[in-house]
Amino acid sequence: MDNHLSRILTVLFGLPLVFILIYLGGVWFLGFVLIVILLAQLELLKILEMRNYGVKSVLIIFVSILLGVAAFFGYFYLSLMFAIGVIMILLLQLMKGEMDDIILKVSAAVFGITYIGWLLSHAILLRNIDNNPDIKMFAENFQGLGEAGFFYVIFVVACTFVNDIGAYYTGKWKGKEKLLPGISPGKTVEGTIGGIVCAIVAGIIVNIIFGSPLSYLWVMALGFVVSLTAICGDLVESMIKRSVGIKDSGRILPGHGGFLDRFDSLIFVFPVSYYFIVLSYAFNGVEIF
Repeated sequence: MDNHLSRILTVLFGLPLVFILIYLGGVWFLGFVLIVILLAQLELLKILEMRNYGVKSVLIIFVSILLGVAAFFGYFYLSLMFAIGVIMILLLQLMKGEMDDIILKVSAAVFGITYIGWLLSHAILLRNIDNNPDIKMFAENFQGLGEAGFFYVIFVVACTFVNDIGAYYTGKWKGKEKLLPGISPGKTVEGTIGGIVCAIVAGIIVNIIFGSPLSYLWVMALGFVVSLTAICGDLVESMIKRSVGIKDSGRILPGHGGFLDRFDSLIFVFPVSYYFIVLSYAFNGVEIF
């Protein structure tokens, strides 16, 4: 089957399911994010193994899953579990008593739980953002957002997805100047600009669909932040893959490569968007923690 057709079919079947899981929220969305963390982590571990870093796969997967579960109960528990996870990695190395390449092994393990477990867990924090009663009250009474978490996740996912499509087709159409050829040869400056514009437009459309609850200046700002962050997330994953000489992190998604390939942008987008949104509430006098 043609690779382009495979991409389209994967999107057509995948998007409705993802939308339903985001809408349901709760344990349904938690379960979805945990599956993404698990599969993305497995792909990252294969990449780390190519460099013979000697990481403990079971421990990294275990801690990453626990980070997602901890995020479900709030930011404090996510931070607590991250600290416990890092300490566990260090203590395990201490008990083994192996001195060879200890800094490299520990760094690779901490990188694994940070890049996948910690960052992706912010998807759960963002979906549950209105579990904070002060944010919920402000969102409902001053923004007209009855389901703030649902709105924000749909917003950032839509902007990220459209940014990817816009950058791809703009680059095909007008792309000449390479962005970072040493890391991602296919990306162009023109495509990047096209992606940013498309992401901002997508954010405006999502706002309109939800009844325009947010000011358009703020919507454009968030769309711009999401787009830039998505580009950075994609480039970082490309850099990681290029360091071991592979094109795709896996083959589980037809036409898209692996889970890490499909969610690389969102790995950065979810935490950056979460903090951007939370800080915007704080500037409006909302008690955020």
